[in-house]
Amino acid sequence: MKRLWIITTLLTLVITTAGIAGFIYIKDTVPTRLTEAAELVRTSEDETEDQQVTKQVEDIIFESQKLVVQIEVDNGTIGSGFLYNDQGDILTNAHVVANASDVTIVMTDSKQLKGKVIGISRDTDVAVVRVPGLKGTRPLPLERENSAELLDEVLALGSPLGLQNTVTTGEITGLDRDFEIAPFIYEDVYQISAPISPGNSGGPLIDSKSGRVIGINSAKLDKESIGFSIPIGDVLPMVERWSESPMEALPDFSDVQEGIHSAPQISDEDQANYMIQYFYESINQGDFVTAYSLLGSGWQSTTSYEDFRAGYYNTLSVQLDDVISDTVKGQVKVTAFITAEETAQGDVKVKKYKVIYTVDHENGQMKILSGEGQQIDSNEESEEE
Repeated sequence: MKRLWIITTLLTLVITTAGIAGFIYIKDTVPTRLTEAAELVRTSEDETEDQQVTKQVEDIIFESQKLVVQIEVDNGTIGSGFLYNDQGDILTNAHVVANASDVTIVMTDSKQLKGKVIGISRDTDVAVVRVPGLKGTRPLPLERENSAELLDEVLALGSPLGLQNTVTTGEITGLDRDFEIAPFIYEDVYQISAPISPGNSGGPLIDSKSGRVIGINSAKLDKESIGFSIPIGDVLPMVERWSESPMEALPDFSDVQEGIHSAPQISDEDQANYMIQYFYESINQGDFVTAYSLLGSGWQSTTSYEDFRAGYYNTLSVQLDDVISDTVKGQVKVTAFITAEETAQGDVKVKKYKVIYTVDHENGQMKILSGEGQQIDSNEESEEE
């Protein structure tokens, strides 16, 4: 992929995405960790401190991912952004939306929303995109003071890309770094070891302990695992002024090359795989509202939200072993093989299942239309229509 701008031969602006792990659902037999028993298992005295920390980080990642978006510009440029206030405002890099006024916002569940650039800087690589459809949504928590220190552990999140959601881990490896990538000047930025690559520009840098956004991922050393993130505290006063009083006219970026970071071609099969994975990631985290929203209207018309949630009462955990997709008569059939840990009359049993889903577009969005599953390690079977 070509670079957008270069400083010497090393520094490049970046925009990235990648995949997330997922989990599987079978009505009445394979559901979630949300029962009291599951919560007791997760917080038992047998857990090590490292296990508890890992689960805390997993929760931070899951909750944050839902508020990290992909930004698409008509010229083919793509980038990342994140919801920073309850007015529906997305914070991103200026180089992502340079030369654009209207953009498309793609959420983690593939939902597309319209956004308008309401503020952008010619000097500092930041911009704000207003998305009316997100007004009232609780934003990511922000660390308003630049309190990061060397070796603080961080998470770098990128845009969903319709089927992917990148999360990389690392540390703060440098403070107060200065450089220039015309027309932008980067001053006192964080140097990070968390890998970032094309597609990540505008995504949040999150403190892995507090879950708060501490920076905006913006640049990297070419061919090296060294990235740079603009401290959030340095730009908040400026972006909040834009949110309070949007710019009447946007500055010209005719010196910035357009359409370099183009969106990759995504097959329906890849997107269907992602939908199933994200569906079960939501289930495993106990976010039934998000999981239910991914079902097609036909499935929802025959299964109420209450019945959908009740179907997961006895499952402690579920592990996705393999996912295979194939297109049949224009629709994607996704076959998932899973291992589930379930409770039955006080006992915990481990069972394996094969689940086949039909995934297709509905009103312009990818939805899970139907599914059926069977237990493959015994004669017991369960089905969901």
